[in-house]
Amino acid sequence: MEFLNFQEISQKVQFQNLLDWLNIPYNAINGELKGDGFIITISKNLYFNPNGEDKGSVINFLSKHKGLDLRSAAQELKKQFLIEAKEPLRELPNLELHYCPFLEEKGFSKEFCEEYEIGLVKQHSIMAGKIVFKTYNELGQHSGYVGYNFTKDEWFFPKGFKRTLYNAHRIKSDEVYLTVSIWETLNLIKQGISSVALIGKSMTDIQADQLSQFTRVVLVHPEPDNIIVRLSKKSFVKVSPQ
Repeated sequence: MEFLNFQEISQKVQFQNLLDWLNIPYNAINGELKGDGFIITISKNLYFNPNGEDKGSVINFLSKHKGLDLRSAAQELKKQFLIEAKEPLRELPNLELHYCPFLEEKGFSKEFCEEYEIGLVKQHSIMAGKIVFKTYNELGQHSGYVGYNFTKDEWFFPKGFKRTLYNAHRIKSDEVYLTVSIWETLNLIKQGISSVALIGKSMTDIQADQLSQFTRVVLVHPEPDNIIVRLSKKSFVKVSPQ
């Protein structure tokens, strides 16, 4: 059984990082983080619910929020915040991306898919049989691939994949539309709108830094409050109706 140091996890995982990861909105006021059903004392890294009896550490908070037992909550926090990948650097595979009927049915032309490096993988690979999107890191360097299993409507992220903004390396304008989905971003691009994707509801610190280059961000997000607070410190943020 995996050893879990509850005290270490409770001290090292900061509440602000946990809230951002969970995409829970909050306000920072006088050394406290306040949100719906919680007040967190930043210096002590502890919370309490002013409307109830629950209180405690990040472990207690995640346990309550996700309905997990304490051990499972601690494991999740350790995995997300305290374990660093120590795999040796490997050369990225050069996947051949093929145009296919599914992409045509989605309304994307062969030329569009070639330009944005999207396609079906047929060669022997963990991405075989998936629609694959070539991704780039914050420096504009090829960093990997994201896969989409169109037979199950499921996304596939290879081990060690780090989320940066999808399509950010192509954007030259000061304004950008920010979505949660690669498909949403591609549909906006087809309309001539500069767009990037978080590839998820939450926003990583790297993605927040990338977005600071834009003076105006139009947010297309089902739960935008946390993202607005974080981005509005450096950019003008507007929420687009869904």
